[in-house]
Amino acid sequence: MGMHMLHRGLGCWAVLLATTFSSLVADDIPKLEFIGTFSLPSEAADLSGDTKLLENGEPRNRLGGFSALDYSSETQLLAALSDRGPDDGAVGYPCRIQLFEIAIQPGTAQPVTLKLAKTVLFTDAQGRPYTGSSAAIDATVEVGHRLDPEGVRFGPDGLMYVSDEYGPEVIGFNTGGREQRRFVTPSHLHVAHSDANKVKEIRGNTSGRASNRGMECLALSHDRKSLVGLMQSPLIQDGTLTAQDAVEGRNCRIVEIELSTGAIHEFVYQMASPQHGNSEIVAYGPSEFLVLERDSKTGSKAAYRRLIRIDIHNATDVASMDQIPSGELPANIVPVSRSEFLDFLDPSWQLAGDTMPEKIEGLTFGPKLADGRDTLLVSTDNDFEPSNPSWIWVFATSSNMNAEK
Repeated sequence: MGMHMLHRGLGCWAVLLATTFSSLVADDIPKLEFIGTFSLPSEAADLSGDTKLLENGEPRNRLGGFSALDYSSETQLLAALSDRGPDDGAVGYPCRIQLFEIAIQPGTAQPVTLKLAKTVLFTDAQGRPYTGSSAAIDATVEVGHRLDPEGVRFGPDGLMYVSDEYGPEVIGFNTGGREQRRFVTPSHLHVAHSDANKVKEIRGNTSGRASNRGMECLALSHDRKSLVGLMQSPLIQDGTLTAQDAVEGRNCRIVEIELSTGAIHEFVYQMASPQHGNSEIVAYGPSEFLVLERDSKTGSKAAYRRLIRIDIHNATDVASMDQIPSGELPANIVPVSRSEFLDFLDPSWQLAGDTMPEKIEGLTFGPKLADGRDTLLVSTDNDFEPSNPSWIWVFATSSNMNAEK
């Protein structure tokens, strides 16, 4: 396979009949049509030219691990953000982002095609490479501190904004991948004692983001004036610690950061179940967003994979509250409203079943179709597994509310 061209993968999703889905929850939700899929082979290499091996013997330039997507109408490129690398932070993976050319042609033999155009490595303000290693809590002369990139959006100022799950913080990078700007979030979102070991980190803190469950999601607001991050699960103090050292609860914090001032507002997103997690958020209207909420099951065991439409307009700002309840909220806290937008397990899409990936993580509005409809792109995270391809699913929507282009 050529390095610059990735052919559309075969498999059970290769040819799917277009179907139309009308929501039974809200009459104003537009009709959706499934366009098709694209498969990125797990053995493909990126364009970094980095031929070194990681500590586990795997290649550093393996293409995959996509935790987020964003599309730029200015460059007409699709960004696929790789996370901290294989083995759950155990290796020193140099953090990076992949930029693709994308073509979507409904009704053709290959409705979705991608071509890798560029690989960009992230460096800090001093030019030191960022590493995905959970042990790199402090920067050294050679390497910047640890980074777990989980969300990405192209800002109106030409920067690529990335949410760091280790933080949680939001960092702005230029087109060459060098850090230009950083937003530090409030102290109640941070752990006081960081540790490479997740269990030790959870047990060693009474507040802050749960280990490996930080700012998983990032959006650019409809008016392009704010970045909006969503925590994957409740903060330690906002949830309940289980016997398995996991933080459970329904109430997750949305963190809105004003780009011009850095001012921060926070709202409560209530998941359908304490066992769920949030994978992504994308702007949908002036105060509306789509949230990708899912369980952690795979294959036919997957029971919840949905896009939830939310509105923050009437929600209570809880930025001044260091702690909120894990269950029912008091009358003085109004969460964001929610309604169902899309169920990935609906039989209409023919995606459910034994081949359903565990991690559906990327979400963005893509290029417009010739008929004026928007496209909605969804990606899976293959964890850099050599036998597990990365998938891009493409839907068409009649909505004209997309503003993240």
